[in-house]
Amino acid sequence: MFWEPIEDNKLQMEWKWLQNITIFMVVSNIFMPSLMLLLALITLFRHGWQAIVTPVSRAYCWLSVWMIFTTIIAFNFPTAAGGLANFLPYFLLAAVTSYIIRTPAQFIHFLWLLVLSSVMVSGFGILQAILDRPDWIFPKVIFDSYPIPMGFSPDRRIQSFFGHFNETAAYLLMILPIAFHFALGKVKSISKSQQAIAAIALALGTAVLILTGSRNAWMLAILGSIALALYYRQWKLVAGFGFVLLIVAWAVFGNKFGLGGEALRSLLPEGFVNRLASTVDPKLADYASTADRLNAWQLALSLISQHPIQGWGLRNFPFIAKSMGYDLRGLPHEHNLFLAIAVGSGIPALLGFIGIIGWTIWTSLKSAIAKETEGMMVVVAIGVMLFLLTGWLDLVLYEPRLSILLWYLLGSMYGLAQATKNEVIISR
Repeated sequence: MFWEPIEDNKLQMEWKWLQNITIFMVVSNIFMPSLMLLLALITLFRHGWQAIVTPVSRAYCWLSVWMIFTTIIAFNFPTAAGGLANFLPYFLLAAVTSYIIRTPAQFIHFLWLLVLSSVMVSGFGILQAILDRPDWIFPKVIFDSYPIPMGFSPDRRIQSFFGHFNETAAYLLMILPIAFHFALGKVKSISKSQQAIAAIALALGTAVLILTGSRNAWMLAILGSIALALYYRQWKLVAGFGFVLLIVAWAVFGNKFGLGGEALRSLLPEGFVNRLASTVDPKLADYASTADRLNAWQLALSLISQHPIQGWGLRNFPFIAKSMGYDLRGLPHEHNLFLAIAVGSGIPALLGFIGIIGWTIWTSLKSAIAKETEGMMVVVAIGVMLFLLTGWLDLVLYEPRLSILLWYLLGSMYGLAQATKNEVIISR
């Protein structure tokens, strides 16, 4: 069944609400974040702020205070204040989610709903590819704040419900490891029909991930596959993935560095090869995206060196560049999550951000209850880390649905770990 009840009657409403948001969050980057925030506020109103007080939620609070302080002294206050909306509401979401999700059964069901929801994203992406009518625009008032073309972009990429191809790819990077674990039959507590749906989600999601044309996501998907193979102790798969990765790298980049590989290169799809080769080859058109990123990172590092503690204000990067006469070549941000946080709120905020996420993952994985999740805790950690790795080359956290998904996952992981700790305290 789609909606599962819980034993704790006082949280029945919140749990049902959370399940509904989980299923439908992908369809709107306006309405669903609003419902998410409303759920958080209602939870606080009904149960009090003490209900969500944990060591990690206190850390969220202190990080929020720091970000507010850096906003007050920002280069451009209104823009920095708007930038807080990319972080503070989601910190609250993580804390509330950790209060609502407290059992392995809830955790597994919640993850399966995320996989079920992904079928809408992947299915819509496949529909775009089949129709291939980019002149047909899906009505934006139904789903998003931007129009959705019903076909490929001029450079043959698919974006599904999201505003950019890389956002779709980042979403799938978090979902596909979970779908793979379900589809492989590693979770015995779900039904055969649920496992079949997960297999469909995996197949469709993999196809759409390829169609997004995201080089970053392609490489991270391979890295995620290797991580899963290591977790499953499938050493032959690890060796196989490593061998394929080396062969592809040789075929694509070998000629650039005088190592040959032309014969292998001819066996691969030309579009795929050119897309990867353009990462380092200035002669190819897509190299511009690499050059533009390097250009933006150079300014970001300079700004961090000037204001390493307080930063310049969240999302102030393009305004500072304009005031300095620095040409960002059309980029709207740093194209690096970690540089964006350091530029916006200083190195202390970056360390706090990384520290909270790292501590959440660490405490969750080492908790006693992790063994009762049938491997899902490890798989979710892999998905979260793959998403964070996209932050080295892009900045997709500003998409509300991706933020919801990230902090949902982190909050649910920590909720289980905290529940285990509380049970130990009570038993004493």
